[in-house]
Parts: sequence; C-alpha cells; structure tokens
Amino acid sequence: MVQIFHFGLQVWFNAPCLSEQVTALKLSNPGNRLLGYRVVSKVENRYVVLPSQGALQPKKDITINIICHPFPFKSESPPVDTLIIEWVDAFEGETDFNEDWFVMGGIVRKKILSVKFNP
Repeated sequence: MVQIFHFGLQVWFNAPCLSEQVTALKLSNPGNRLLGYRVVSKVENRYVVLPSQGALQPKKDITINIICHPFPFKSESPPVDTLIIEWVDAFEGETDFNEDWFVMGGIVRKKILSVKFNP
C-alpha cells in the first residue's frame, strides 16, 4: 500500500495560474515489499510530476514535485483536474523500476487526487 502524505486527497495551487507553481507530495511504502509507482495526469502539458514513476523501497518515502504550468484560468468555471497515483508490487528479485510491473504484474492499485485552486 502507498500512503500519501498531503492535505487529504487534494493538491492545491494558487489561482490565477500566471506563473509556474510547484508543490511537493510525499509517498510512503509502509510494507515489506518493493513497489513500483507512477503518477498520471489527465491534462497533458498542464502538470509535470518529477519523478513521475519509480521504485519505492520497503519502509521508505519519496517526495515528488508536482509542477503546474501557467494556463488561462476562469474563476467562474475552475478546472476539474485529477492526478492518479498507481502502484503495484515489483517482480520478485528485482530492485530497479520496470514498467512491465504495471503490464504483466499483479493488481494495479490507485488513488485519485483532486487538483484544486485557491481563488
């Protein structure tokens, strides 16, 4: 299981989005198995996640950065964006991230984070 340490299941940025903004998100693996994770955005070119995928060691954390690029913002109809965090158990004996874990591995679990904007 991946634990997400942030303010609930939301990521907040300031509006209007006139300049690039960055927020941090901590992912934690409280279990005893190596996990693969990836973060996906449904809105191309608006958000960049660094690192967007990787291996999460047992009993360890990783801090990822979520970058929001400037875009036209309408306060009367703010965007309804989400980021999806997916994770899966690594193949037995592997220590480096492998994209195949998500295709040929076990169950892919996920959490959906809402992206919100302060007025």
